[in-house]
Amino acid sequence: MDELLGKAGEDPLIEDLDLGEAPASGTRITTETEVQQPDTPDAVLPEDDEPIPVTVNEDNGDALQWESSDSAAAALSHAARVKADDDVPEEKEAVWSGMKPETEADNFYVNTDVNADTSATEELPDEDETVPESAAVPEKVALFSRDENPELPPKRGSSAGKKILLTAAVLLAVTAASYTIYGQKYHRVFLPNTVINGVDVSGKSAVDAEKLMNAGIADYSLKIKARESADAEIHASDVDLHYDFGDTLSKLISEQSIFSWGPRYFSRHEETLDTMAKLDETRFQAAVDALPCFQASAFKKPVDAHISSYQSGQPFIVVKEEEGTELKTEEATEKIKEAVCTLQQEIDLDQEKLYTEPEIRADNEALVKSAAAMNQYLKTDISYAGDSGIVLNGEQLHNWISPDGKGGVKLDESKLNEFIKNLAAKYDTYNKPKSLKSSWGATVTVRSGSYGWKVNQDAEKSWLREAIASGTKTQRTPEFSQKAASLSGSDFGSTYVEVNLSAQHLYFYKDGKQLISSDFVSGNEAKGTVTHQGAYAISYKQRNATLRGQGYAAPVDYWMPFNNGEGFHDAPWRNAFGGSIYLTGGSHGCVNLPPAVAKTLFENVTAGTPVLVYTLPGTEPKKPVQTQPTPAESSSAADATANPSDSSAAAAQTTAPAAKATEAKKGPGETESGSPNPSISTGAPQKKPGTGSVQPAPGDGGKR
Repeated sequence: MDELLGKAGEDPLIEDLDLGEAPASGTRITTETEVQQPDTPDAVLPEDDEPIPVTVNEDNGDALQWESSDSAAAALSHAARVKADDDVPEEKEAVWSGMKPETEADNFYVNTDVNADTSATEELPDEDETVPESAAVPEKVALFSRDENPELPPKRGSSAGKKILLTAAVLLAVTAASYTIYGQKYHRVFLPNTVINGVDVSGKSAVDAEKLMNAGIADYSLKIKARESADAEIHASDVDLHYDFGDTLSKLISEQSIFSWGPRYFSRHEETLDTMAKLDETRFQAAVDALPCFQASAFKKPVDAHISSYQSGQPFIVVKEEEGTELKTEEATEKIKEAVCTLQQEIDLDQEKLYTEPEIRADNEALVKSAAAMNQYLKTDISYAGDSGIVLNGEQLHNWISPDGKGGVKLDESKLNEFIKNLAAKYDTYNKPKSLKSSWGATVTVRSGSYGWKVNQDAEKSWLREAIASGTKTQRTPEFSQKAASLSGSDFGSTYVEVNLSAQHLYFYKDGKQLISSDFVSGNEAKGTVTHQGAYAISYKQRNATLRGQGYAAPVDYWMPFNNGEGFHDAPWRNAFGGSIYLTGGSHGCVNLPPAVAKTLFENVTAGTPVLVYTLPGTEPKKPVQTQPTPAESSSAADATANPSDSSAAAAQTTAPAAKATEAKKGPGETESGSPNPSISTGAPQKKPGTGSVQPAPGDGGKR
């Protein structure tokens, strides 16, 4: 209706037009009369443009409304102009039918052909006649022309129908106008039933809507759930929480259709704006820092899953990780801020993964494999031989091993090395002092020398590393680079050669029984070619060696070196042994033996037989020693040369310096002291002196 009145209102003539009652459908309106001329209600007169149909009541044929406001407005305007035109003598008709009129002024469906046969004009049917629906409408109906006065159809009806129809049109126009005018306010406010972010802003301006929405969040609060801490809250008032939409709300209003306000009374329209609420940064940070879960002093750091501590007799297990309560404070602050600004009701810091997490969890494949491998290590049980008392098992190994992070075991090399060193310290007797209960009854300490056990540390470490990894159970003798006779008690065992340089007398014990007791001549003290003290081992033994030195060569039948070039050999060129000969007439370092003693010794020693060389003050010969020149063929075994033809030789030749000298011959069977030589015994094994021995120590007279 608004649209109709608006368009018709543009014509000032309509204001003076007395519309009266709305005319009935099909009534013709003229400037001279209001007499109704009945017409077929649904007759449609042709026009240049295709006509717009009229809605017709199927029961009585009355026109109900115009399909187009343009046609209704044009009809009203034309009727008004016809009435105002006093100069036109001809009666003009307007068809109140809702049809769009002809554009030619004052001609309604006029036949422009003046020569046309007026008889062609069809007469209008009587009021009671009914035009069938199938009746064809001519392309153009010549109603009248300016040059002819066609016979007018009979006037019919009264002005009541016209007034009714016109009134309806006016009411419709007024209604439309009112609807449009009322809708103008929605250029400034929101349409009915408009809800933004859950707040009803119907009829509110952008400013008022923002205030209303800010009032709606005044009571907002965010619940914060933390791990191992009571729930906490941040309120809108704590952080000055507010909306600031800028021009967003104004744009929403401008985009509204003002003609949709009617339907909106019956439907709800919701808008969700992504615009976040704003807050005061300083006040927000203060509120966050005050939260119990943000107190760093109360943080508990996470603990990785790990392998359990060792418990005697128990296997290792994987201990589950501990989550802890250490917050990622920077990330947590940002998440809480986002939650407040988007008006979330609750945030769970644990679910948001805002805590520092353990790096290794109990289901870690490498950790599980490492635990199994470490349990294999714990099965190791190695007992070392001898008096060491060394045992290696889980009680020690649990401190050596740890997971390597790759599913294996990391062995602490420093602890392994320490164990090997301790093992060597326990077993090594090489170059260490040795305690000997001498044949004279006194206990002597034999210092230095090369004899003794020596652990091959590298080889033992390599073996041990593999044995531990496989959980080996065994009795173990270490790897030695040098061996001795016994791992228990004295390393030289019960078979050895005892050499007393002070007494110039030696004993050979085999399996604990004395086999030899004999005087000898050792290195020359005066010339400095002494026989060295220490614990040694027979290096090898050789028959028919030739001792060579500068300017001489002296063959011997039995050669048994023990300290580099120093060794035992027979000295057939000597007719006296023992006493003090060694002081000035001694050898170049070898121990010269009577041939029979040398033979017996050679037959009973082997390579590796211990040789213990020492001095024992108080055991020197008591009778003054007569001066005697150095034997002509005395030599040092250091320069001996072995006879290559001797199959028992360990080397083809052994050379040693020798000095020739002329020796005064004494009577057979006399020692340097002038007495018979009873100290050489090659018979059955003898007991040590002082225990019933038939051969007393030299110069001791059977007594010490």
